[in-house]
Amino acid sequence: MEYSKLDTVVKNMGELPTLPSVFFTINKMLSDPRTSAVEVGLAISSDQVITTKILRLVNSAFYGFSGRVNTISHAISILGFSSTKNIVLATSVLSSLKLKNPIEGFNLAAFWKHSAAVGAISKLVAAETHPQKQEEAFTAGLLHDIGKLILAICAPEEFAQCLNLAISKNCLFIDVEREVLGITHTEIVKWINEKWNLPEEIVNVITNHHNKIYASAGEHAKLIAVVQIADVLARGLQYGHPCDNSLPILGNNVLDILGLTPQKLDSILLASHEALQNSMVFVSAD
Repeated sequence: MEYSKLDTVVKNMGELPTLPSVFFTINKMLSDPRTSAVEVGLAISSDQVITTKILRLVNSAFYGFSGRVNTISHAISILGFSSTKNIVLATSVLSSLKLKNPIEGFNLAAFWKHSAAVGAISKLVAAETHPQKQEEAFTAGLLHDIGKLILAICAPEEFAQCLNLAISKNCLFIDVEREVLGITHTEIVKWINEKWNLPEEIVNVITNHHNKIYASAGEHAKLIAVVQIADVLARGLQYGHPCDNSLPILGNNVLDILGLTPQKLDSILLASHEALQNSMVFVSAD
């Protein structure tokens, strides 16, 4: 990446949205094994928006508790700290990334619909191939394209130019970003993370989800492969809109990395419809 070009673009962009302070508080608390569910619940309850969103999510079909959870501490005790941390991250980002003004040709609801679909399918793929990382896979899939939304918020004219070119040329959004900006939405996340301090594995997926060289991704290679496959499947199912009308080309060894067979892919696709419907609770209006 050309950091000088990134610096130039960033200087000309608007101010990056800030995450709710509760996100940083919870991150710190959950890194301490002595922290209790009650303590985390009290911290989350200081932010009414996040509290309401979490309770709505926990009681939705996505988690399957059907209205039985009515306190944050109860939700945490059921979900566990790892799932809670991922939910706080997802809800914090979604509540912070709001367009200042509409952009012609850009449908924010369709963008988030695609993102939620990638998250849902990522979780299904992970269940088959990387089961200990299902929650992280969902969050990484949900947030994989936030660089695009950051551009839409902070550099709307340049974003609109990229959007129009991607549609008119029938190519991937990332293919025209270098032409217009000299950098891509995956690289802009480097700047985001200087202020947001997101989990390393989530950042690794976001910055590498178009990268077909998995060896360089180290321990996060599987999670990147999971999200890449989910992105292609979500696009193929035409769920939402990722700012272009093209299908990314997967690396030749992506199925081998995950040990995915045609039978497993079939089972993922069979389960995807219900999972996609359930995941919409993450991006629906409050």
